[in-house]
Amino acid sequence: MTTLYQDVRAALNESEFKPRKRLGQNFLVHESVIDAIVGLLDLAPQDEIVEIGPGLGFLTRRLLEAAKKVWAVEIDSGLVSRLQRSSLSSHPAFQLIHHDILKVAPENFLPPHRVKLVGNLPYSISTPVLFRLFDWRAHFSSLVLMVQKEVADRITSGPGTKTYGTLSVWCQVHGRIVEKLSVSPEAFFPKPKVRSTILKLELYPEPLIAAEELPLLRGLVRSAFGQRRKTLGNALVRWLQRDRSKIENFLRSKGIDPVRRGETLSVEEFLNLSRALKASPLLAVDD
Repeated sequence: MTTLYQDVRAALNESEFKPRKRLGQNFLVHESVIDAIVGLLDLAPQDEIVEIGPGLGFLTRRLLEAAKKVWAVEIDSGLVSRLQRSSLSSHPAFQLIHHDILKVAPENFLPPHRVKLVGNLPYSISTPVLFRLFDWRAHFSSLVLMVQKEVADRITSGPGTKTYGTLSVWCQVHGRIVEKLSVSPEAFFPKPKVRSTILKLELYPEPLIAAEELPLLRGLVRSAFGQRRKTLGNALVRWLQRDRSKIENFLRSKGIDPVRRGETLSVEEFLNLSRALKASPLLAVDD
């Protein structure tokens, strides 16, 4: 029996396909890591799953053994062609979608009920993909994602740390990390220069704030972290274009010192501040 590493080398030798660094194409070749991902998905026979970036289909095959349906979204034409020629293409539970995950419309192919999602996210698009997935949160129950360790650190960070930021708050508003596994570069071919982390994020039935208030919260959080050296008072003056004294009085009335920096606020403080801001005259349209 050949190993996954041998399968990758054979695939590369028999075609003109070359892993594209721009797309973060590092193929997972360790069975133990694939086992770990499948274990985190906790698949039942009735489960349906979206896979971002099936690559050469190694994980996809395992998903099809356990799940009712697999939608695989792949952007690379060369990999799509290989998958179409593989035995996977004839599997009744497999649907290949040649598209960019940042542009595809999930409502065009997903059922009305929630499904699971798995993906190995390249560093260059991991943050926009995560924000996009949270916009689509109604379609998913849980996310199992392979990301660069630096991104995982940002997702799981708490207030007062260097890695705490907009992504940290946004992930924690939408769900909670229930598993975190480190993956060494040796698990991939070609071998990357960085470590990766597998995260399992269970999405809350609803975000921690009403859906219609999410745009305001997102604006607040982005403003607070936009320039990390700025105080929260200065950041809100710039964002809201309001008189400094009004901003500072508003913050003090909510028990927040205007000279605090955004990275010191907890997720709960951001939520409370957003709700208070919505009810305040600071958002009123000037005559």
